[in-house]
Amino acid sequence: MEKGKIILEGTPREVFSKVRELKEIGLDVPQVTELAYELRKSGIDIDNDILTIEEMVDELCQLR
Repeated sequence: MEKGKIILEGTPREVFSKVRELKEIGLDVPQVTELAYELRKSGIDIDNDILTIEEMVDELCQLR
């Protein structure tokens, strides 16, 4: 919410996948989610809705 208005709505996975939007309103995301976001920005084809370390490990192993 911002000034009484709902900014983003959805499951935690859906909301946290919107890293840029959350940062613009001053909110942080889980570190592993931010890492996935930065990897995607660098051109690495990785899911943008990673929430756990286990999910990150699975994604990285699939890149081989």
